[in-house]
Amino acid sequence: MENHKQFDIVCAGIATWDTLFSGIDRDLMSIDGILSKGYTASSGGDAVNAAISTSRLGLRTAVCASLGKDSAAQMVIDELERAGVDCSYLHQSEHVHTAAPVILIDNQGERHIIRVPDNGNHFFTQDMVSDELLEKAGHLHVASANVMRRLDGKPLGILFERAHTKGLTTSMDASYDREGNWMKNIEDALHHCDIFIPSMQEASIYASSDDPDAICKFFSAYPLKVFGIKLGEKGVLVTDFKEKWHLPTLYRKQPVDTTGAGDAFLAGFVSAWLKGYDIPSSAYVGSAQSYSVLGAAGANVSAGTWDDAMKLLKENQIILHEREQ
Repeated sequence: MENHKQFDIVCAGIATWDTLFSGIDRDLMSIDGILSKGYTASSGGDAVNAAISTSRLGLRTAVCASLGKDSAAQMVIDELERAGVDCSYLHQSEHVHTAAPVILIDNQGERHIIRVPDNGNHFFTQDMVSDELLEKAGHLHVASANVMRRLDGKPLGILFERAHTKGLTTSMDASYDREGNWMKNIEDALHHCDIFIPSMQEASIYASSDDPDAICKFFSAYPLKVFGIKLGEKGVLVTDFKEKWHLPTLYRKQPVDTTGAGDAFLAGFVSAWLKGYDIPSSAYVGSAQSYSVLGAAGANVSAGTWDDAMKLLKENQIILHEREQ
């Protein structure tokens, strides 16, 4: 990490105020009503989740997102600041509302999200990540590809190229693309991206294959330093296109809530990678950070610290290794 920089990492993407109801029967829509087994209201959104995790893992973190000037925005900002995240580069406008989805968690821990359109996230543009901010940072992590209509595609590629030109390393996380644009959304960015680790669901659509080897071959056409596939309960596959590592999950129980687990994994991976650890070690830290959020309702309320991650890895007899320079 570049100690002369003000920030180790900038996390850019969506920000939300989430209301979660857990223990919801999947037959909800066929009956009059149901009693929730649990209720949580907390900050969320890919960029917020990543920023809170990277800050708790010891990185000097700034967040860049688009919010309204409303009570939901203030609650998001309060939680970010409590986690030590710099909020100076958030964009707020009276003309938009802060995204405030309702998330229903079923009895298997899977999430089902109710969103409202035309929130602040839909107005986020690449120039909101200013040159001033990039010049203060060592790494750019865009946490929300596929769900930011004014950022996806060529604008995302421009942002990543700007970051690379200014000497930052870059990473990208993706969400499910409900509009079906997929590669059109991310291909320009891939030419200036160092780390990309989508889920198997996303990766298989990008590469038109559910075979991990074929997926890795597809993405080897881009100048990525690290590619990977999040495999859920089956762990993660990571590669530098020279070697591959298939690592098991550290979480072997029924998840309380899967919301934010992927965001936490990427935050853990990037945090360790920026600290100088090799690819499998970084993936283990990512798994440890994902572990920390799977045991509680909410996308980031239980996000762990670096000490928490090291304790879990020690319990699993995992030794981290620095990468060769």
